[in-house]
Amino acid sequence: MGFVFSFDAKNKIILVAVQGHISDAVLSDGYASMGKYAASHGPCRAIVDASGVTKFEVSSHTVRGLARSAPAIPVGYARVIVAPQAHLYGMMRMFQMLGELTRPDLQVVRTMEEAYQLLRVESPEFTPLPIPEEGS
Repeated sequence: MGFVFSFDAKNKIILVAVQGHISDAVLSDGYASMGKYAASHGPCRAIVDASGVTKFEVSSHTVRGLARSAPAIPVGYARVIVAPQAHLYGMMRMFQMLGELTRPDLQVVRTMEEAYQLLRVESPEFTPLPIPEEGS
């Protein structure tokens, strides 16, 4: 299924729901889309919720490459990855450690409640974002 994007305008948070079977290509495309959404919605924070991932077939090579790339969310804005599954949590921690210099505001947690606590958000109001058109 891939990535579904929502936005909480009050708290300036992009929510990226990662769902279904995630491959190297799906992850790379989703990461690029996240950068586009963040740029179009101004400086904001982000939550990447990987709770809906059913299969994660992403190589450590791809994770390292994304960690070395420019951050999708500008430095200075918190971003939290929610990864409840053990394997996925480990891969996201690897991403966090490899990208520490360019993403000092990244945290990896196991639940959405932890993400909301880190961002100090009590009642987020997410609305779906439109799917970007090809080439945009």
